[in-house]
Amino acid sequence: MKYAAFAAFLLCNTASATGLDDLKAALAPLQGQGVLRGTYEAREQKTDLEKNGAKPELAQVSALVEDDAGGLQIHWDRALLKRAADESRPAKGKKSDALTQAIGSSSAPRIAAAVNYAPKLLQQLASSQLKQERVDTYQGKPARLLEINFTPPDEDNDKVKVKENTHLAQVWLGADGLPLAASVTHKVKVSFMVFLSYETTSKEELLFSAQANRLVVLRREEQGNEKGMGSEGKFSRLYTFTPKG
Repeated sequence: MKYAAFAAFLLCNTASATGLDDLKAALAPLQGQGVLRGTYEAREQKTDLEKNGAKPELAQVSALVEDDAGGLQIHWDRALLKRAADESRPAKGKKSDALTQAIGSSSAPRIAAAVNYAPKLLQQLASSQLKQERVDTYQGKPARLLEINFTPPDEDNDKVKVKENTHLAQVWLGADGLPLAASVTHKVKVSFMVFLSYETTSKEELLFSAQANRLVVLRREEQGNEKGMGSEGKFSRLYTFTPKG
């Protein structure tokens, strides 16, 4: 019965607006005016496929985060920063930049988007096309499933030629029009200065929550392969945010 009622609600409302319209309308008020605190964690693993028997490089870092009207504060543990610096210095023939790179990729813009994702998502939706939508479920509850093509703007660079740049997302919406989760596949192929090229294929899984007048990315997991610039490898990345009272 609840699914029939949900379907009827959708049919009554899709005559004048699509699920993409509803998503944009639901995201617009979420501009992050509240206070949000929590722990941001990043776990990154990559394997060099050009080295036979190469072991994966693994790094895991975390930081305390506070975001409010005054700005974004990120607190890194000094011991973690020291360990990253020590590992990046050659010692007895051993050197690893994995920890330094994990800290670097957990940049202020990336963390800011994780704790207040609505503005970034709205920007992406501005250059997107709705392929289809249908009634579905997410974790056993009624939801709308949207299939969306994202079309990033072309590079304004004569030295870069984009051969492929496709991003297809499946987004599950709750009854309030906000996203519950998303699954995104990426395919990118570019060439630089004629003789250099880069390509990557990956898939992302995202889990969202509405908190403190924000759309928060509680979990973002990405796996894929990349090739170019003299290397080939596979990667696995997991980023989480755990809110705290």
